[in-house]
Amino acid sequence: MKQRALGCLILSGLFGVALGWWQIYVQDLKTWSEAQEYCREHYTDLSSISNQEEETSFLVNLSRTSEIWIGLHQGDSGGWEWSGGENASFLNWAKGEEKDKGKGDRCVVHTDGGWRKVDCSEQNTFSCFHNGLVLVKENQTWEEAMERCRLRHSDLVSVTSESVLLETLRTSREAQTERVWTGLRFLADGWLWVSGEAMSYRAWSPGETPQCPAWTRRCGALSLEGRHWESWDCADTLNFVCNIE
Repeated sequence: MKQRALGCLILSGLFGVALGWWQIYVQDLKTWSEAQEYCREHYTDLSSISNQEEETSFLVNLSRTSEIWIGLHQGDSGGWEWSGGENASFLNWAKGEEKDKGKGDRCVVHTDGGWRKVDCSEQNTFSCFHNGLVLVKENQTWEEAMERCRLRHSDLVSVTSESVLLETLRTSREAQTERVWTGLRFLADGWLWVSGEAMSYRAWSPGETPQCPAWTRRCGALSLEGRHWESWDCADTLNFVCNIE
């Protein structure tokens, strides 16, 4: 079954949110819960979509049938959340789906015309994602962490979208430090990802965009409690998250 899914992965053209981040289309018909279980067993989870750019890429690469399960479902509180438990900040409902229909339709399928609420017991094909991240539970300085990632994996993680932020937080749940190193570094006159990826997304703590940090605080850490980036002392030793090639 996994070989079948991987075949679809190759044909899909691969939607990459970041290095080592893939969406996988699976042709098997399953209920939402069965699809979630499959994705968690073989990859990371059911797919999530956090902005219009990701929605457009999803349409281009993965919209193969009229209805595809994604990870969005209605939580116990009545709000819409992703399979990993994060509240949905971006919603792309099809026409007429914005209002609560009161039918008990608590799970969501992706269609070419937008997202639709359906009964979770329906059977549909689905999309999984694999985040390609690994938490290293060793305390290293920023430089040591970068060298370790590049030697054994690919690079320190580049948090280039809300989805990547959420998955980095999820990957870091068992971290032994309150923060984890990312690939963010202040060089010359600005912050950049050492992997070379664009700095179009920002997740600094509220009110903080450190334009000229102290020379000791020119490395970027992710606060696990605050769920935002912080300029941090590069000589401090933290756990860290790597991308996998």
